[in-house]
Amino acid sequence: MERRGETPVSQAAPTAQTGQTAATGSQPRSVLLAVRAAWALVGVIGLTVVLMALFYDDVVGSWADRHEGASEAFAQGGRVGLERAGFAPPAFLPVAATMLVVTAMLVWVLTVFFHEGHRWGQIGLFALVLVAVFASIALGFVLSPPPVFVVVAVVSLLVEGVTAVCLWHPDTLGYLAGPWLDGPDGGPDGDPDERSAAGPVPGSA
Repeated sequence: MERRGETPVSQAAPTAQTGQTAATGSQPRSVLLAVRAAWALVGVIGLTVVLMALFYDDVVGSWADRHEGASEAFAQGGRVGLERAGFAPPAFLPVAATMLVVTAMLVWVLTVFFHEGHRWGQIGLFALVLVAVFASIALGFVLSPPPVFVVVAVVSLLVEGVTAVCLWHPDTLGYLAGPWLDGPDGGPDGDPDERSAAGPVPGSA
């Protein structure tokens, strides 16, 4: 028999369950997939660095084909011929290795905060994805690289698309908290309802 003014157990259960889920910090599948996809993107960049080291002459030759006089010098003497002719191709491999390290560090930091439900972690990862999309299109299609890098660029675009979809999935958006909710009690000063229930702060006007 239910007393007047009390909430039935069947109606209170979902609220309690929701509060328990929020308290335990359980993460939706889209959040976990977004993190895995972000690390997969780091793996694709690492694969690009390895392939660039293996096919470095082909990469430099692709660059030489787009510069007048460099193509002939490269055909005659390779990279040494370019140096003798006064051409200095970009340092593709050191730049790519630096990008790998920087991207891995950014993903590591951003995923930590993204796991904890901070929205700026999601925005940072999405900005990283946008930069990766630009790099994939430029390096894979605009600069006419060797065919193997075109395949890597296609794979990279697929991974970036999966990451973006997971970052903006409705479940992800529902899980994330705004930066103003970073405090343990819903903000730096605690829950407003609890403050009002506790009464005025001693010494306040």
